[in-house]
Amino acid sequence: MMKIPTLLLACAALAVGCTPTEEAPPAGNAFSLRAGGASCDRGIEVATSASGDVALVGTFEGTVDFGGGPLVSAGSTDIAFATWDAEGKPGTSVRFGSASQDGVPRIVAAGESAWVVAVNTQSEIDLGGGLLTPAGAAGAAIGKLDADGKHVYSTMLGATVSGMAAGGGDTLVVTGSFSGTLVLGSETLTSVGATDVFVAKLDGKGAVVWARAFGSAGLESGMDVAVDASGNVLLGGGMLAPVDFGGGPTTIAGGVDAVLVKLDANGNHVFTKTFGDVADQVIQAVATDAQGNIFFGGLFEGRLDFGSGELASQGRDLFLGKLDPTGAELWTRTFRLTSAEWDDSAPRIAADPKGGLVMTGTFTEAVNLGGLALEAAGQTDVYFARYDATGKHVQSRAIGDASYQLAGGVAVDRTGAAAITGSFYGTIDFGQGPLETAGDCDIYLARFPAP
Repeated sequence: MMKIPTLLLACAALAVGCTPTEEAPPAGNAFSLRAGGASCDRGIEVATSASGDVALVGTFEGTVDFGGGPLVSAGSTDIAFATWDAEGKPGTSVRFGSASQDGVPRIVAAGESAWVVAVNTQSEIDLGGGLLTPAGAAGAAIGKLDADGKHVYSTMLGATVSGMAAGGGDTLVVTGSFSGTLVLGSETLTSVGATDVFVAKLDGKGAVVWARAFGSAGLESGMDVAVDASGNVLLGGGMLAPVDFGGGPTTIAGGVDAVLVKLDANGNHVFTKTFGDVADQVIQAVATDAQGNIFFGGLFEGRLDFGSGELASQGRDLFLGKLDPTGAELWTRTFRLTSAEWDDSAPRIAADPKGGLVMTGTFTEAVNLGGLALEAAGQTDVYFARYDATGKHVQSRAIGDASYQLAGGVAVDRTGAAAITGSFYGTIDFGQGPLETAGDCDIYLARFPAP
C-alpha cells in the first residue's frame, strides 16, 4: 500500500481575468536563470502577481545569489524568497531560517504585488516581525511580504501546511495534517485518528477566521487547496477510511481513495467527490479558473471513474481532470508514467486565464502528454505541458540532460505566461541557452509567455 504523500508539490493558482477597467500587465519575455552555490539548492514553489512579477521560494545551504546580492544561510538549510519582473529583471531577495533544517516552503501572490510565504519548521524562525516558535514538535510560520520583501505580518500555526491559496479580500486558505489537538484562533480541533486533515481561513492580518478538521480512524492527507472567485474552497487529497466532510461519511473502495471537497466561503460543505478502487489513488494538485471550474491532478493505480466512464492505469499513472462548479465532469485525461514515485512524480498544475491548464512535473524514461512522445535524456527530466479549456493538448516538451532535473512548482499570470521552478544537476536549457550548476544541485526559474 502506498504511503500518502506528505509534501505538497503543487502550486494551486487562482486565474483572474482582466476586466475592461483593469490595465492588462505586459506580456513580458521568455527568460530562464539559475541560482546556487556549492551545496544543493532547490526551487520549491513559484507564484505570479497581478502586475506580472514572478516570485519563488526555495531551500539553500551556504550562499546563493538571485541577482540582488548574496544570501547566507544560518542553519543547515534555510529558505530563500526572490522576485523578478516580467522581463526577468531581479527584484528583491530575502533569507529566512532557523538554527535547524527548515522544511518545504510555500508561496502565493496576495494582491497587486504582495506575497504570502509559509515555512514548516521544528524550531523558532523569524519572517521579519520577530521570532515565532512552534507550540509543539512542528508548526508552520506564515508571513506576508510587500513588493520589497518587507514584513507585513507573520504568525505561527500549530501544524504543518501542505497547501495554501489566496482568496478574495486579502484572505488566505491553508490545509495540512495534524494529530492530537490543534488550536487555530478560537477553534480547537481534535483528530479522530492518527493523522487528520485541517483547513483554515485567515484574514488579511493572519488571524484565523474559521477552521475545520476532517478525519477517521485511518490516515488522511490534505494535499492541496484552491480558492475560486466566489471564495469557495477546493480541497484535494487522499483517505484510507470513510470521512465525513460535512455531507455524511464517504465510502471507500479500498486502499487509498482520492477525494475532492468543496466548501463555501464560510467553511460549509458544498459537495464531496471520491474516486478509486481497491488500489491506490490520490489527488495531489487542485486549481480553479475565473469561472469557478475545478482542475485536479494526481497519480493512480487500478481504475478511476470521474463520471464519464472507467479509466484504467497501466501501472502507476498520471491523471488530470476538469469539473464544472457543481462537480460535474467536463473532461479527464490519463498518461502513462514509467517508474513513478508518489511524491517525486506528483503533477503541479495552474489554470490559465482562458480556462486551460498548465502542468509541470518530473518523469523518467518516457511519457506522452497528448502530443509527441517525450523521452528523458538521462535519469529524470522535467516536462512542461499546456491544455486548452476543452482538455485538448496545446504543447508539451521535455527539459533535461543526462543527469537529474526535478520539477518544483508552476504559476500562470493574467497574460497566460507560465513560470516554473525546480532544481537540477548538470545542465538545463529552456531555450535561452544552457544553464550549468555551480556546485551540487541548483535552482532554476523559467518563464514562458502564452503561445
